[in-house]
Amino acid sequence: MAKIYIVCPVRKLTGSEKELILKSVADLEKAGNEVRCPFRDTNQVDEIGLRIVGEHENDIFWADEVRVWWNPTSEGSLWDFAQYRMAKRFMPNKRLFIINLDSVSITEYKSYTNVLLATHFQLTPVHTLADLKLLKDRK
Repeated sequence: MAKIYIVCPVRKLTGSEKELILKSVADLEKAGNEVRCPFRDTNQVDEIGLRIVGEHENDIFWADEVRVWWNPTSEGSLWDFAQYRMAKRFMPNKRLFIINLDSVSITEYKSYTNVLLATHFQLTPVHTLADLKLLKDRK
């Protein structure tokens, strides 16, 4: 079974997002995986935030794979996604999957959302926006 870290909003987490994320976490744990979910497993009391981001960075290194509930307004999710990208440079077998893939839309301009989607589909810098659209439409 896998060790999985969930990237998701914490401070701006909506009730419906929390419910759907917890269902995903429960399903993963029921299947025998060990899951770390930041709003559930990380003490959020931290005046500056350095301890929290340090814990999340450690969780990303610990995890076999990272699963993302993408909300582009979440600063913490953007930070964690960037940390995943850096960790992957040293641990190329670490995978990323988007939990709410159906609700994540490609933008017509460069964006972190497009980078996240490209990472999910394992694209490289030689790929184009047209390649990303083709893969997203196929899923």
